[in-house]
Parts: sequence; structure tokens; C-alpha cells
Amino acid sequence: MIKLNKSLLAWGVICGLAGCQANDDSIDLFIAQTELAAKRQIDELVPAGQFVATPYTQRKERGPFMLPQAALIHSQPMTKVNCWQPKLRKKAGKLERFPLEKLRLKGVMGNKSSVSGLIQTPDGAVHKVKSGQYLGLNHGKVVKVTARHLIIQETLPDGLGCWQQRSVKLALK
Repeated sequence: MIKLNKSLLAWGVICGLAGCQANDDSIDLFIAQTELAAKRQIDELVPAGQFVATPYTQRKERGPFMLPQAALIHSQPMTKVNCWQPKLRKKAGKLERFPLEKLRLKGVMGNKSSVSGLIQTPDGAVHKVKSGQYLGLNHGKVVKVTARHLIIQETLPDGLGCWQQRSVKLALK
């Protein structure tokens, strides 16, 4: 039985090797025939136009990051000449560092003649304010303190060199 298996195995190897014949054709011949059979269609390129360089001549000195006057006129709105301007003052109050939306009225204290508000900042600190004090980023001045709210007069730029005022109510929640 072992002899039969060995002879069967030898016969299988001989048949396998007989089936593997080396391809004697040249690979170069195959590549040449394939290239001849391939059809090539290449469109002619359209010639590019003639490039003519224009020399740069500076007409007027201006900064490299400044728009030309003609561009400024078209893109910028007309500025107003005679309009209301607020008095210049430095922001010195602790509450002038925060936007008005971030400030909360947490309470009111005092008597009928002198009422003060308690304002909480985003960092959790509570500050006492009374009429005449400033708060918020837009030059907000406390005009009136009542038992339920503060009335604040804000001064905002309009983008054309003038300033507008608006009243904002900061209510107790």
C-alpha cells in the first residue's frame, strides 16, 4: 500500500511538471505587438495666446495695505459730519468689562430715597450699583434703579462716525 502511494505520488509529480512548459515567446515581442495594436488618438493642442508683460509705474505713493481712493469711495458709506459725539472717558468700573447680556440683576436694596441694585457678573461676583454708575461694554450708564429693574442708557457707534443712544431695561428675575 505504501508502494502504491509512493508510485502514485511520483506519477502525479511527473504529470504536473510535464504540464508546466516555459513560455519561450519573448516578452519584448509581446509588448511590441500590443503597442502596434493599440490605437492612439491625440488631439492637437490649441496654441496659447501671446503673453505681453505690462510694466508697472507707480503714480502716487501710498501704503501697500491701503485701498486706493477710488476703492474707498465705492465701498465705504458716506460719513456724517455734524453729529452727536459722547464725552471721552476711560472705562474704570469693574462692570464695564462684561457685555450687558452677561450681567444679571440679582436684587435691589435701600430705602425710598436711595435704591441700589445688586449685579452678578459671569464669574459669580456680586456688585452694588446706583444711578450714575457705568456698566457693560457699550458705555452703559445706570439712569434709574427701581424695585424691579434697572434702566441703562447705552451709547453705541453707528459705523459712520456718529453715536446713538438707547435705553435698556435689566429686570429682576
